Amino acid sequence: MNARLARADVILKMIVEQYLADGQPVSSKFIAAQEGLDVSPATVRNTMVQLEQSGLIRSPHTSAGRIPTTQGIREFFNRMLQLQPLPMRWLQQVQKQLPLELPVSLLCQRAGQLLTNLTGCVAIISPPKAGERIIRQVDLVRLAADSLLLVVIDEDGDILHRVLHHKSQVDNATLSQGLCLLNAALSGVQWQEGMSRLEIMAQREQGALQQLVSRVLGQLGLDEMQQHQPLIYGQHQLLLSPEYQRNPALQQVFSMLENPAGLVRFLQTLSCDDHVKLVLGKETGFAELASVSLIVQRYQQSPHRFIALLGPRRMPYGQFVPLIEACSRQLNLNLNP
Repeated sequence: MNARLARADVILKMIVEQYLADGQPVSSKFIAAQEGLDVSPATVRNTMVQLEQSGLIRSPHTSAGRIPTTQGIREFFNRMLQLQPLPMRWLQQVQKQLPLELPVSLLCQRAGQLLTNLTGCVAIISPPKAGERIIRQVDLVRLAADSLLLVVIDEDGDILHRVLHHKSQVDNATLSQGLCLLNAALSGVQWQEGMSRLEIMAQREQGALQQLVSRVLGQLGLDEMQQHQPLIYGQHQLLLSPEYQRNPALQQVFSMLENPAGLVRFLQTLSCDDHVKLVLGKETGFAELASVSLIVQRYQQSPHRFIALLGPRRMPYGQFVPLIEACSRQLNLNLNP
């Protein structure tokens, strides 16, 4: 009995690995020809029947070949996946693109771009900023008669630069008063609290000063909303992939990425510890994601931040899992020195 179980595992592993490599149904003849198996074609066929009855493989059409089911790929990932050493060129890219002491937002951007460039998959990075971030410094600098530069630096060292255009010139007195209000309301407090305080202060003012402060409030509100959006890279690669052209279901994935709040909540819950997680298609609970896989890992506990790859079920998991782990380690090192 144990020998049959071991043989079934070996054959399932071969089927999954071959399917991940070329996407084609795997025949019993192909399996029987592999070195080291040392069993007859009839034995392979019988074992494949057992695997099919167990729900681990299936026949996509009338041919003799079989492909793994979601359950089969899950079994492979949980018990048989052999992780490959991270190529040195990939490790060097991770270390080069994610150096120490970069601001959080820039680190997240670089991580997302790096992952999609190396894998060709969609990279999803959790929102780079936590709601409780604290503003350290605010400045207003005159650029021209009708424009000012707003500079906001937070506790992570991220710097926000935004140009504020005005229909008429802001005089020096208004600029000075506006800067005093901004620092009184914003410096040393959490972003949302600072915005609430600034709004109250603006209501007490009038004329050019009130207009200036209102412009700043509008810009801060827009940037606060953007900072709480996930970073998503590589959608264009999904659009250009042959799978996207052949499989209309992938078009639903693209639509979901345009409104990803539910997906981000799911990934946030899934990345509850420091272990890499794989979610296959319908395991996500989203019908739109039935034809894809997700690899996700948390890289910071507080605030909770994760990185994820979204791609076809035929992702080379043995290569991509070590890459996710390397990025996670590097990000964690940078954010928790």
